[in-house]
Amino acid sequence: MEKEKEVESFIDSYAEKYSDLFMKATSSFWEAQNTGSKEAFEEYEKISNQIADFHSSKEDFEKTKEFLKLNEEPLIKRQLEIIHNAYLGYQGDKELIKKIISKEIEIEKNFNIFRAEIGEEKLTDNKIKEILKTSKNSDEVKEAWEASKKQGEIVEKDLLEVVKLRNQLARSLGFENYYVMSLKISEQDPDEIERIFEELSEKTEEPFRELKNEMDEFLSKKFDVLKEELKPWHYQDLFFQEGPEIYDLNLDDFYKKDILEMSKKFYNGIGMEVRNILDRSSLYEKEGKCQHAFAIDMDKKGDVRILQNIKNNEKWMGTTLHELGHAVYWLGINSELPFVLREVAHTFTTESIAMLFGRLSKNSSFVKEHSENLDESNLEILDNFWKTLKLSQLVTCRWYQVMVNFERELYKNPDQDLNKLWWSFVKKFQLVDFYRDKPDWASKIHFSNAPVYYHNYMLGELLASQLHNKITKDILKQSSLKNVNYSNNKEIGDFLKKEIFYPGLTYRWDVLVEKATGEKLTPKYFVEEFTE
Repeated sequence: MEKEKEVESFIDSYAEKYSDLFMKATSSFWEAQNTGSKEAFEEYEKISNQIADFHSSKEDFEKTKEFLKLNEEPLIKRQLEIIHNAYLGYQGDKELIKKIISKEIEIEKNFNIFRAEIGEEKLTDNKIKEILKTSKNSDEVKEAWEASKKQGEIVEKDLLEVVKLRNQLARSLGFENYYVMSLKISEQDPDEIERIFEELSEKTEEPFRELKNEMDEFLSKKFDVLKEELKPWHYQDLFFQEGPEIYDLNLDDFYKKDILEMSKKFYNGIGMEVRNILDRSSLYEKEGKCQHAFAIDMDKKGDVRILQNIKNNEKWMGTTLHELGHAVYWLGINSELPFVLREVAHTFTTESIAMLFGRLSKNSSFVKEHSENLDESNLEILDNFWKTLKLSQLVTCRWYQVMVNFERELYKNPDQDLNKLWWSFVKKFQLVDFYRDKPDWASKIHFSNAPVYYHNYMLGELLASQLHNKITKDILKQSSLKNVNYSNNKEIGDFLKKEIFYPGLTYRWDVLVEKATGEKLTPKYFVEEFTE
């Protein structure tokens, strides 16, 4: 009994101290991402170092190991497991950890303030993407693509230093490298992740090759070049991570009105109110602000927000649905849970919800319900919605392969020829045969501010398809997985809130997935949905 009280007191003390640091960190991070100011980033760095110092306690780390051996009560044990993993990542040299944090924040700041330059004009990411998407001039898209990639040259040196410092930290803690350490601390098995990606690569290779040929036929006509002359800048995206528009369907035509109102209507229809989330959010472009998008839980008490740079188009419709998917997950977690368990089951489980809803921007049933101008008598247009989503998913799946395989090899040996390695994976998985001796890989922000994260996007896609299969067949009682209508169906919202959101971190992700879907996480349903 005395030991039980000691354990509970330890957990309560941890939660009290960490919750205060957590809220200071989210507040300073929010300010830094919105303003790009030097002072805000300095404050965020200071709080990040305080969090590192807090978790560096060897005494408390040893206590968690001792308590874990003695305690079998599920909720107590689960909290101890999470606290143990939090401490584990910070058990290395304090000065080394501070150096890593400082470098990471410096790189992030450089990404935030970077604007591509063409001539005398500075262009936002939105403008660069618009050029890549709409221009039919090879020289123009090449210029825009190369202008954006220059941020890779700016951060490469610091990023490589951070990679080596992370590896140094991981090895001091007994791990092979930082990649392996990150997976294990997040309760993932490196061998299982590799197996899943190998299976996906094998099962999507031929379907993607067929689609790639179709894309190349279209793009060669659009740019009036031979198929063999197509380069990375021709694929309407900075990384060929989203499918180019090759079908007779301009999705932007359906999202010229207020996409926020469409989002509110959709989420309200499935029983998830998002108005308060949007009221607290940062939604439009401004100087110095992060040009990407994310959702954030500020306090684990209901203050959930998203950051975006909205334009009324399909990309931002999908992104808004995506980020609000993260947000409603956080809001749906049982507020009575202990602080330590008031979190999503895993990074990829929240990605799965975001992706499940984000896909709807390419769904004809969603457009019919929330937009205008959809001629339902035009069967070719309706079919093109599905073909566009399928192309998008397969293109993205192959892009994930590039990122995950490259990052694994990056941490194995950061001194190898990384430019050559990058383009070898682009050729293998995306079938784009190109090379230039510049650090184009470093222009992807995730290597610096979200290391060893990208595999979770793909796992999220797998779970999204697994959930979609269950929703379609068990709730909607339909056999076809195409253009399924989720709108105004509170039963779908109730299912997700009960089975995915409410438990928070009570269960490990693998237990949660099996409880919610009746099966372990599997690539089967993604492959079935998008290749057959």
